[in-house]
Amino acid sequence: MVAGTWFNQDGLYLQYGTQKAVEEVGGDYLVYGETREIEQLIPLVPMAIGPGTSIQVPAPPTTFSGTTTAAAAGIQSLTTFVPLQITPVTTVSGGILNFTTSQLFFESVEIDTIIGAAGGTSLNIGLVTNSQPTSGTNTTFVQCTPNAGVQLVNGILTASMATSGQKVVYTINSGATSGLLFNTSGTGVAGAGAWLGTVPLVTNAITPLPNNAWISTIASGTFTNGLIKMRLRYTLYGSISQ
Repeated sequence: MVAGTWFNQDGLYLQYGTQKAVEEVGGDYLVYGETREIEQLIPLVPMAIGPGTSIQVPAPPTTFSGTTTAAAAGIQSLTTFVPLQITPVTTVSGGILNFTTSQLFFESVEIDTIIGAAGGTSLNIGLVTNSQPTSGTNTTFVQCTPNAGVQLVNGILTASMATSGQKVVYTINSGATSGLLFNTSGTGVAGAGAWLGTVPLVTNAITPLPNNAWISTIASGTFTNGLIKMRLRYTLYGSISQ
């Protein structure tokens, strides 16, 4: 069967033919309490699941392209969505915090190394949404702004993913060594994403603003091996609006 993709009129990215057999690698999982959790496997080289299969989860591209396939935009999971902040952050009026809408806070991003990375230089993990088509134009993938392409991870080095069992935990969004690398010396590690902490408003010129996004991974250099898991912990607080 011929394989292909298209955006329907609701802006949903649909696959048909053999491409539908690509394994799902991400999900939003139950966590008791106020914290929510998204996990995604990120193979650094193409990954086939099951004996004799020719269908592969694609490796991250080295450049972002939003005009062809989801894989070219760095998207490896088409059913895992990260919420976006589309309402103004809380304000202080008369010394009182005023929550008029719910607010989004990214608590931490973890990188677990399952199979040690080889080759390559670094990885960026950001967020991608789709544009709204206008007359005479097609829907495309676009990187969320601000901080395009680096909202979750900004340049984690191969050395920080080189050994099975390594874990990097990022909890703050500033500084060259704003994460901790465990199973070694516990020293600071570069690569924290720009949106850790209070998530900023989406600034894409899209109407209406998107309220969720796909996870997009872009590689620097060519990896020859490696499988990692990215885990995002986030919470919503303030007034809940329907």
